[in-house]
Order: sequence, then C-alpha cells, then structure tokens
Amino acid sequence: MGRVLTNNTSLAVAIEQTLGILPVTPVWDLLEPNSIGAFGATITTVARSPISRNRQRRKGTITDLDSAVDFDADLIVSHFDAFAEGFVFANFLGEVDRTPSAVTATEYTVDSGTTLPVGTLVRGVDFGVPGNNGLHVVNGVPTPTAITAAGLATEATPPATARVEVVGVEGATSDITITNAAGVITLGSTALDFTTLPMQVGEFIFLGGTALINRFFASPSLDNSGYARIVSIAANAVVLDKATETFVTDSGTGKEIQIFFGRFLKNVPTDDANFLERSYQFELEYPGLATNGVDSKYGYAKGNFCNTMAVTVPLADKATVAFAFIGTDTLPPTETRANEAENAIDPSRTSAYNTTTDCARLRITQADETGLTTDFKSLTVTLNNNVSPEKVLCNLGAKFMNYGNFEVNIEAQLVFTDSAVVDAVRNNETVAMDFAVKNDDGAIMFDIPAMTLGGGDTELPVNESVLINVTSEAFQDPTTGNSIGISVFPFVPVL
Repeated sequence: MGRVLTNNTSLAVAIEQTLGILPVTPVWDLLEPNSIGAFGATITTVARSPISRNRQRRKGTITDLDSAVDFDADLIVSHFDAFAEGFVFANFLGEVDRTPSAVTATEYTVDSGTTLPVGTLVRGVDFGVPGNNGLHVVNGVPTPTAITAAGLATEATPPATARVEVVGVEGATSDITITNAAGVITLGSTALDFTTLPMQVGEFIFLGGTALINRFFASPSLDNSGYARIVSIAANAVVLDKATETFVTDSGTGKEIQIFFGRFLKNVPTDDANFLERSYQFELEYPGLATNGVDSKYGYAKGNFCNTMAVTVPLADKATVAFAFIGTDTLPPTETRANEAENAIDPSRTSAYNTTTDCARLRITQADETGLTTDFKSLTVTLNNNVSPEKVLCNLGAKFMNYGNFEVNIEAQLVFTDSAVVDAVRNNETVAMDFAVKNDDGAIMFDIPAMTLGGGDTELPVNESVLINVTSEAFQDPTTGNSIGISVFPFVPVL
C-alpha cells in the first residue's frame, strides 16, 4: 500500500437527484482546486469514564458525525458555472449553450432547444474547422435543431467540446436607436421586439460590436459603447441605468447595432418559480491507496449544500474564490467507483481573471448613481446561506439540511479620496456596488443594488496614500427585490 501525494489527487463534482442520492446517470465535472481545506467526516466519540478502582476509561462510542468540503480555486467560468446556482439558490435565466452534431455550409445542427430568432448573435467555440468558430448572425429559417447562418463550413463530426453559444442580437440596418433624456437612457426599435429576446430586468447588457457599423458612434471622440443594466423591457423600448458610458442620443442611421447578453442569476423568494434547492456530491480520488499500492480508492462526500462562497479580488494578482459546503456524510474510501465518475468532464473555460487588465467595472455609488469611489486596494464579496445540518435520533450524521437567510457581505480597502465615504458610513446611507471581470472566456458582472457601509477606520502607511477599510451588508432592494444580481456573458467584444 502506497502513500497518497496531494498533487496526484483529483476532485470532481456531480449534481444529486435528491439529498445524498445521485441520478442513475450522473454528470461529473472535474475541478481545479488550488487547495482543499476539508474533505471528509469528522467523527465524535464519547468515552466511558466510570468510577472504578481501575482508574481508566472504557472504550467510547461514536455519537456524531459532521461532513464538510472546503476548497480554494481560481475564479474561472467553469468553476462559477458549476456552483453559482447552488449558492444563490436560483436558476439561471437565459439561453443555454447548444451541442452541435454537425455543421453544413448554412447551419449548425444542434440538440433541441428554442428556435432562435433571425438576428440572434451566436458564437461557435472549439470547432475543428476555424470558420465555424467566432460570431455568426442567425438568418434564413432557423428551427429548434438548426441554427442557420452564413459563413459556415462543412464539419461532419465536431469535437466533443464544441458548442454554440447565444451571445446577443444584431439589429437590422437603422432599426435600433438610443436616447438620453435627462439621464434616462432608452434603447428603441421599430422592427425588433425586445420582449422576444432572452433578456431580464436587472440584467446587465453590453452595447456595441467591434465593427463601427455595429455600434453607436456619435463622433470620433465619443464611442457610445459599454455596459448598462436593464430597468424595464417593452416591445420597442428598453430603459437602462448603471451605464458605464454617458450614452448620448444617436439615431443609429445606417448602423446594425449589436447588443450582447448572456445568462442572469439573482436570489429569489422560496415561492418563486426559479427558486432552486440543490445538493452536490464530490468525489476525491486517492491514487495508490488501493491494497495493491497501484490502483486508486475514492472518497464520496454526499448531500452537500452550498454554504459560503467568497470571491476575493486582491491587488495585482488573480481573482480567487473559496467554496465551503456542508453535507450529510462522507463515506470511507472505496475501490468501487460511482457510476460515470470515470467519464468526468475536464473544465473547458479555465482562463483566470487578473485584477489589473481584466477588471471591466468596479465602483460604489450612491442611490442616484453619484460615484463614491472606484479606487479599491482589495475586495472580497461573500455569499452566505447559513446552512446547518439537521440531526435526528438513531441516525449518524445529518438526515436533512437547513438553510437560513441569504446574506451578501463585502469587505474592501479603499484609497481615501473622498470624505463622502465616511459620511455614507456614519449616516447609514443606502449605496450600491457593481463590479465586473472579463477575459476571453467571457465576463461576469456582480450587481449589489442596495447595501450599507460599515467600518470606516483609516490606515496611514508611511510614504503611501491614506487607506480606509469598509464593510458592507447587502439587503433586499425595494425596487428589484433582490440582494445580488449576476450577469454572465459568454462573449464581450474588445473595442
């Protein structure tokens, strides 16, 4: 029997069908942790300690079991996709990726889905024929299993990792307009019905494509392109706020404006149709632990609810995330592997987000969007579901899992550039925060619509700027009804 080296282990996860029970054919995804802090059951025993002339304890008995999985990882899209719904306790809204079975000169043949409207922007990824990758505009007569587009090439058998992503829409020539009336920004259209698009109130979108014909461009010095949040959606009007640009009025004459969007996630009440209660099972492979010292044994942590997820954005580094789960049980390592675990899927979107050039947005604002600060030294955003195990008599470990109130907490260190931050702390003002990271795998936008600031103590390092430390607690926004909204873009153009 050999020893197990940490670097030889591997961690995988599957979504359970019910608490502690995998589906008949589970889908396992490999993870890329930087470190695994906890994996396994903690056993509690109680010894007998009788009054006796022997003056010794008697053998104890097992009385309790606690199971947990904790690991740290880089913030990558694959990790975020695997767990975001579980931590927010809600379903993503928006279009899912399509899996292609073939490509012709005029269409992607895909697994069944909704029929994409003409003008939808899709992106091919990981195809073997280069022309099938990149942006394409849906045209012709699409169907649920056929995404019709120009510029494709025949590919009878695409790679297993190939996918077609829905990334936005392109308006017809001169159809989409933008107006800014006293700070109220509105997208308008004549032909395009915005209500047919998979966009949600509260979601962030990105306006403008790479080519000049695909974006509002009022003058050589004013490019109306950037992020904005949806306030309302009507057939021919989308009202926006939290814009990264001024977005001056533009009739869009002669332009084929592109709008990029993705999937949207926000916390919802337990009686909402999109409320999701999800549990996970983890597999940790121990190579060389089998009796022959060559083969592996496998540990299975069952019935895991998402407890805390902390996204940390440090200075001049990469963004990381700490995941913590609480479960019902972790079985002793076994040579018998769970069904389909040997077919675990390697992560495909693994580009790390750096905290310098990959930051697309980072700011704290007052309720009227007056900026308080954009000068951060560090930032940590923590989602907490206050999960606890429910234990009952005659059962070792937890039989059920409880979840408490959903909390979003922020810790940040700021460069002290404006005393308005201190005023906001002292006056218990309602403020908002949003930040986004982006790279070739897409963008993730975090929107915290309502929170208060705490702390406010200052640091005065020698030969450096004065710093201020703040904490924050998000609360239910009276307008949007949620504490956090997360917009995930599979693609954002580089302008």
